[in-house]
Amino acid sequence: MKKLFRSISLIIALILALLLLISVANAYINPAKMYVFTLMGLVFYILWIMNLLFLIWLIFRKRRWFFIPLIVLIITLNHWNNTFQFRGKKIKNESELENPIKIMSFNVHMFDYYNHSGSNETPEIIYDFILKHDPDIICIQEFYSNITKPLYNPAYIMARFKMYQHKHIEYFYKSHSGTAMATFSKFPLGDKGEIRYNSTSNMSMYTDINVRGQMIRVFNNHLESFGLIDNDLEAFDNFDFRMDDAQKVGLRKLLRKLIKAFVLRAIQAEIIAEHIKNSPYPVIVCGDFNDTPVSYVYRTISGNLKDSFRASGAGFGGTYNGKLPSFRIDYILHSPQFDSYNFKKFNFDYSDHFPIMVTIDLKK
Repeated sequence: MKKLFRSISLIIALILALLLLISVANAYINPAKMYVFTLMGLVFYILWIMNLLFLIWLIFRKRRWFFIPLIVLIITLNHWNNTFQFRGKKIKNESELENPIKIMSFNVHMFDYYNHSGSNETPEIIYDFILKHDPDIICIQEFYSNITKPLYNPAYIMARFKMYQHKHIEYFYKSHSGTAMATFSKFPLGDKGEIRYNSTSNMSMYTDINVRGQMIRVFNNHLESFGLIDNDLEAFDNFDFRMDDAQKVGLRKLLRKLIKAFVLRAIQAEIIAEHIKNSPYPVIVCGDFNDTPVSYVYRTISGNLKDSFRASGAGFGGTYNGKLPSFRIDYILHSPQFDSYNFKKFNFDYSDHFPIMVTIDLKK
């Protein structure tokens, strides 16, 4: 029996190690070329913790093959550091920094235009929240305005954000209302432009900003979402191994949506990475990537950039606010010569994303 249990523990160690390596491989394989592993990245942190716990158990039981989980944990440690941080860099007196700016990224979910919160005051609550925290630059995804609705009227929104004299707004349908991407700044703007994607309702934009004499390029991104609706999530919620035909159809539909989104985001990530590479100025890259830190999208866009969460965040930092697990899918990245401090995720429950904010020192 002892030999049998030892054999079983060895098999478990090998299986857990293999699954963890597969989940990490997802970050290096373009889903447009091979999508079979794309979903594994979503369970990376669970597999990492399982390997860690099994390592502790093997050491306690004095099993010789404890080196199996130990090796894979070391190999994947960098990805774990992108996923979880114990404690980040903090600074109390930001005036000690050379050229600090406070930047916020927030997918505002159209300021709750469809009233998912059940409160007619949600737009005002969101405006007040942003203004209270007083960022120098705000990158907003799913910005929305409507000339027929008082709280969404473009003139009213501009009046609420009058302290931000410099604005860059790109509407999806070339109008002055509707859904848009928006970057608000206390500092003067230079060149600006939009980055459109074929056959999608998502986009990116770049804005050159003169921060006390130093030019930077800020990328504001909203990459392809899964586009899930309640019916899709029912297949996820009700999943079991004894599915009826309707559940099988629902699950297949859900998987097709997930895979399509993974593929489209990979294409978008490569486009953004090329724009970052060709930027004439140091960059700050913000936005809703709709993908986790263990993904082809994150690895492609981040490249040699620093992740402000990794530098100064804490915990898992999940930014998705919905039925699915709270993955970290919103980011603020920046050029390597900059430093970041005081990263914060706000548990502000008025959108399907939590806002994030960080102070970046634009060292020359």
